[in-house]
Amino acid sequence: MPVVSRVGLLVTGLLAMSLLAACGGSKHTCETTDEPYLAARTDAQLRIPEGLTRPDGSSALVVPDVKPGGQAAGSGCLADAPSYFRSSGTVARSPEEVVASWAQAWASREADAVLALYSTSFVAPTDTAGSAAWLEQRREQIATGPVPEPMIENLKVDQDGADRRVASFVQKFGTNSLRKELTMVRESNSWRIAAEKVVDVK
Repeated sequence: MPVVSRVGLLVTGLLAMSLLAACGGSKHTCETTDEPYLAARTDAQLRIPEGLTRPDGSSALVVPDVKPGGQAAGSGCLADAPSYFRSSGTVARSPEEVVASWAQAWASREADAVLALYSTSFVAPTDTAGSAAWLEQRREQIATGPVPEPMIENLKVDQDGADRRVASFVQKFGTNSLRKELTMVRESNSWRIAAEKVVDVK
């Protein structure tokens, strides 16, 4: 092969690698000042015209507090999305969303996120262990045990009073299927798991 062709191939290869590195290695930082959100401001709250009902805001997402310089409270930039599961305790959501988050966090081995969805009044399904001990066993199970599929099946939520819901669904662990029930209660505009039981195993 002529020397010119070899040099051309070498230069082309180096250019391709540098382009790929630039695409894959770039990361947003808070040092940039041209991000549009850095100039954002909070507008006055909308006023509801007389005679109209105020919308239900219990399911609204909470915008994180922002420190000077465009950095979100906690860690990382606003350009880097916060963990969905770790923020679950601060967001008021529907019972269906709580069950889905519980299953997905478990599948991702996010033990803290799973346990954050349990109520302070949680009652363990068996009398042999107290609620605190049962939740610690669940933490260990999430961290080291079999990983369930992130999506549950046949979810059905029934009302059991104004602030109580019973969710039934199928959770799969490989070839095993567990039909479960989660009893949820409303706490400070959020739904939390107050009881859990396995109804059937296949």
